[in-house]
Amino acid sequence: MSWYGIDAIDKALSRTKTALFEPFDFWKWIKLAIIIFLLGGIGANYGGSGTNSRMGSEDFVNTFPNIEPGRMPDFLSGVSWIGFDHIQPIAPLAIIAAIIAFLFLLALIFSYISSVMEFVFVEALVKNEVHFWAYSKKFLGKGFNLLLIRLALGLVFLVLFILALLPFIPVFLKESPDFALPAIIGGVFWFFGVIIMLALLGAVVSSFLSLAIPLAIYRESGILSAFRMIYRNFRKSWKEVLVYWIIRFLLGIGIIILAVVLFGLLILALGIVSLIIDGILYFLFSTFVSESMRWILLIPFVLVELLLLFITLMLLSVPLAVFLKYHLLSFLETWFADANIPFFDKLSGEPETGFEAELSASEQNTSEQSALEPDVAEQNTSEQNTSEQSASEPDVAEQDVAEQDVAEQDVAEQGELEKNRSDPDRSGPAF
Repeated sequence: MSWYGIDAIDKALSRTKTALFEPFDFWKWIKLAIIIFLLGGIGANYGGSGTNSRMGSEDFVNTFPNIEPGRMPDFLSGVSWIGFDHIQPIAPLAIIAAIIAFLFLLALIFSYISSVMEFVFVEALVKNEVHFWAYSKKFLGKGFNLLLIRLALGLVFLVLFILALLPFIPVFLKESPDFALPAIIGGVFWFFGVIIMLALLGAVVSSFLSLAIPLAIYRESGILSAFRMIYRNFRKSWKEVLVYWIIRFLLGIGIIILAVVLFGLLILALGIVSLIIDGILYFLFSTFVSESMRWILLIPFVLVELLLLFITLMLLSVPLAVFLKYHLLSFLETWFADANIPFFDKLSGEPETGFEAELSASEQNTSEQSALEPDVAEQNTSEQNTSEQSASEPDVAEQDVAEQDVAEQDVAEQGELEKNRSDPDRSGPAF
């Protein structure tokens, strides 16, 4: 028995090779690297609060010291200007709340961009064409819906996590002599057990969402509708999905090991080259500037080297991410019969279905009919010539017979004249 998750590996390898190397397009790799980088945006929920205060009459109390006429006080340390005693330093909690609110807003923006890039990445791989801005504008609405669903799921998982820990909160809060080491060990195991269970449940939901995204695009439905279609199909063929999850887990481990090895070798090679370049620049700068200026002048070169290292690592991650996404799409293509994913290699590899197929078939029949028409016309012409020739043959034959009779009649008359001349008895009576 063949499993869809295993068969999808060959298709994913073939499509990855075609999309990235046939032909090789550097700018296409750059745009895919940007999309993959933006896919890493993860949102988190933070909150903050603030307070309002107003000034009252007690804030304008006259705090000037009593000065006797003709005397000057030794110092003015007791003076506080009107209203200035109300101003207080900003509380540390307000600063922390402002920082948390800023981080929350930043995470929300990047999470929205990540949600839009989910659709952009699928569309780019299916069509084998990367139009970054066009695809981004096309999927702004679907990306926003996906963001709302992710935020709702995150809130649900947070509530489940809190509810799972509620039985242990009173045990840890109360001071009792019965609170001993077994309770601590049990609480730790329960805590990690809840985290593992929620992580597994989150992985299942995330996998269903990833499979629902292509359906939402090419079946022109909402995210939740596509999610329900995936779930209904999962109930029919859940074994295929289990095998798919196992294959994805093994592929993920293999890709992580491969990425660590490649990234380690790349960082080592680029690090050695960068150290050599920086050493040469340091000795060159040492002949012209002071010690402190050497390091200041080296900072731009170090930043450029780090940027090049980051870009190289991102480009190196492109084939790995593209292969995993093609594996998902290839599995969905065979597992979900009505996915309607218009892959770029379907035009040459598989027959089309639907209205376009009927149109192409009619065009083919028209072309074949037009190609046959000259042959039919030529055949009709040849048959017409043959019939005309056969019709004219009797007339020619009759004409030849008539000419032959005339010739024979002339010959007979000429013979009879010659005979009369040679026979005197037959020429008439003599006088």
